[in-house]
Amino acid sequence: MQSYSLKCYKCNAIQKDNSISRIYCQNGCNELLVCEDISEIKKNPLISLLKSSKTFSLGEGNTPIIKLEKIGEKLGLNNLYVKLEFMSPTGSFKDRGSVLVVNIAKKENIRDFVEDSSGNAGASLSAYAALGKIKAHIFVPETAGKGKVDQISIFGSELHKISGPRENSTIEAKLFAEKNNIPYLSHNLSPYFSEGMKSFAYEINESIGSIDHIIFPTGNGSLLLGTWRGFLDISEKTNFNLPKLHAAQSKAIEPIVAKFNNTNWTFDSSKTTIASGISVSKPPRLQEIVDVIKESKGTALSSTDDEALKWHKILAKEEGIFCEKTSAFSFSALEKLFSKGVIKKEEKIVIPITGSGLKEAI
Repeated sequence: MQSYSLKCYKCNAIQKDNSISRIYCQNGCNELLVCEDISEIKKNPLISLLKSSKTFSLGEGNTPIIKLEKIGEKLGLNNLYVKLEFMSPTGSFKDRGSVLVVNIAKKENIRDFVEDSSGNAGASLSAYAALGKIKAHIFVPETAGKGKVDQISIFGSELHKISGPRENSTIEAKLFAEKNNIPYLSHNLSPYFSEGMKSFAYEINESIGSIDHIIFPTGNGSLLLGTWRGFLDISEKTNFNLPKLHAAQSKAIEPIVAKFNNTNWTFDSSKTTIASGISVSKPPRLQEIVDVIKESKGTALSSTDDEALKWHKILAKEEGIFCEKTSAFSFSALEKLFSKGVIKKEEKIVIPITGSGLKEAI
């Protein structure tokens, strides 16, 4: 395993302890951490990881990029691409982060860990835990999609279903980890998880070169944050135009949109949404997400369930893509951004299809 270090996002202090369970700054500010100067991993986290000794993989990464001709023509866009992240080993982009987290956990001789998830991350970490012979305790909302819950179970993880809003799973997971003295390896908090997402940027650059926009369905923001750091790495080595990053959310749960646009929003547990993958009312890296969107000159916007469902059906019937409903919010955002003139006809746009529709009911 390559050398790596952790840095505080707020005070920039390099941490003395860079273990997989390290989450908060040891310098007194109690801020979340990011990866810093990770030697060979900086070239491409997944490829570099898999070149090292005593590591394991399920073949994550290198998902296809295809051009959407029909939807592009429908909207009046000449260069609309999607990256099919649902073709990852467990059916979602989360595998990019899980492989890094679980390999480091194995290197540190961790025998079991606790994680909370809306479904996809729990399924992904469960698969890699099974491969690494590590026991995983996965906490999910009782409303989590059956396909995702079935994945977690079949991989041999101990499943904990928690009633109430998504945040209740986090609360119970932390309590369980503390009570049983088990490492809490939250994908939402782990600096290594989002570091694994950097490979998304490298693959786009290698496949289609410079792009103008990426629209992410965004809850905890690991893919958006990791992708930006990946593009920053690329820009240090080549004459590369950094893309604008846009966050798409549901109008029912839009903390990032509210923070970015300085508008008032309060979580209301009575308001539900089909966007289960981004139903996060308190993203732990909220300020970091907003900072990156602004640095990239991007935007944050939300859509209703009906607006997203329209695109969910269009993707299936016109492009043959059966995505999880969460991914459809990016296409509603795309339609709005183009109508407002934020995205131009000739610009190159990429949208990640973050998860498979096979995991949830139609």
